[in-house]
Amino acid sequence: MGVFSRSWALTKASFRAIGEDKELLIYPILAMIFSIIFIVAMLFPTIIVGFLRESKISPFSVLEYLLIFLVYLGLSFITVFFNVCVVYTAAMRFSGKNATLGSSFKFAFSRIHLIFLWSLVSATVGLLLNLIDRIAQKAGPVGKIILTIVRSILGLIWSIITLFVIPAMVYKNLGPFAAIKESVIVLKKTWGENLVRFLTMTIIEFLFFILGIILFIPLIFIAIPLGVYAIIIVIGIFLFYFLGLALIFSIANQIYNTALYVYATTGKVVGGFDKETMTGAFKNTNQKLGVGL
Repeated sequence: MGVFSRSWALTKASFRAIGEDKELLIYPILAMIFSIIFIVAMLFPTIIVGFLRESKISPFSVLEYLLIFLVYLGLSFITVFFNVCVVYTAAMRFSGKNATLGSSFKFAFSRIHLIFLWSLVSATVGLLLNLIDRIAQKAGPVGKIILTIVRSILGLIWSIITLFVIPAMVYKNLGPFAAIKESVIVLKKTWGENLVRFLTMTIIEFLFFILGIILFIPLIFIAIPLGVYAIIIVIGIFLFYFLGLALIFSIANQIYNTALYVYATTGKVVGGFDKETMTGAFKNTNQKLGVGL
């Protein structure tokens, strides 16, 4: 089986897993709701700091960075908490069990200290990347280009090396740095398939995005003569479509990474994934790391 056809097969298996556990769709929705609530709660102190900066009452750069860090920390905590729920639900399904919303939340709370510590690390990295962005804005044209490239590369590397952090937290109860080390070990064995799968899933998501745009344009022209309410309805439908698209693909990625992590660490093919396609995801499957819930 070719690498792209193998990656497409893995992508379809991820979507089948969502079909078997439709409650998986609830977690990213809850994450979005809580993130919006958190952002709204952070608006008031952010506005005050912005006002004080504009009025030049005193330098508030330290307080400003503290607020940025708190925003990153809060959003990271919310995202990681619900991603742990997704991975735990997938892990239970892979082991032949069925996780309820209650059991998933209970498990996530049992890992709350690890979630918080990982959120601290993630927020710190986010703040450092933000700092590079700000330095780039003040640099000259050449410096801005160089710093923007550096920031993009660092952000990409961080995203790649932390792919399996949450599965490592769920399966092995690992802290942030041990989870990163575990993630890198698994990544070294699966990097080829992860790259192709990322490209394949990104292309598929992009095609669905284009399909939405193609449908949206004629519908908006139809809605314009019908009045404001018709326009609002059409826009609302497509906002829901694009949001749903992003949510489903984010879950599919988590499921795929979890299944790949299990196979990398135990040699077991789980969740309806194909032995041939899963085996092809590795450069070397001789080492087994051992996992267990």
